[in-house]
Amino acid sequence: MTSAGGYLPEELEAAQQRLDAMIEAQLEIGRAQAEGWRNFLTVASGLLAAVLVLKGRENVAELPGGYRLAVVVLVASGLVLLLVAAFAAASAAHGRPGDVLEYPHAAKLLDWEERERKRIADRIRVTRWATVLGVVATAAGILITWVAPAPDDPAQTVRVQTRTETLCGELLAADGSGVTVKVKPAAGGKGEGKETVRHFTWQRDAVSLAPADTC
Repeated sequence: MTSAGGYLPEELEAAQQRLDAMIEAQLEIGRAQAEGWRNFLTVASGLLAAVLVLKGRENVAELPGGYRLAVVVLVASGLVLLLVAAFAAASAAHGRPGDVLEYPHAAKLLDWEERERKRIADRIRVTRWATVLGVVATAAGILITWVAPAPDDPAQTVRVQTRTETLCGELLAADGSGVTVKVKPAAGGKGEGKETVRHFTWQRDAVSLAPADTC
């Protein structure tokens, strides 16, 4: 025989006993919730610190544009997903802060417990997938910093002293046989605006080579 809400009398009796115990322990329950959510804040802070510390290349700003954007998006997404996972886990374990039963009675408690079971199951699923996706996204972002091509070295400007003139340009190569320079034309000179690649042989063409700030 069923009673209020379609529950058996023995179910209502057991629920009433649990409800009486919950009413007597309201202060302890509230404090336990507060402690659980305080622990969530600690976890969230730790996740933020861990994601900021874990990195590949020292300076992400040096990565090429596409790689840099991918790293930022992946690491930021990973952090958000991990925070969502931690929040869902805390919500499943400790409930919603301030969540109380208004005008409680045994049948209402049983209804609430059924809703809570479904809510906890949903939060656990969210925690599982958000954790997996967050770890994968963060790891992928860090991996990209390891495999991304290194930035090109800045061009080195040099002055080449030949037997007849001094030329300024971008150093392309230098070895024991000579030096190759992309020569910049002198301002106002013939062929202004055009650069030419020239190779100078030591002693025969080039006498000395020195770095220069600008041409």
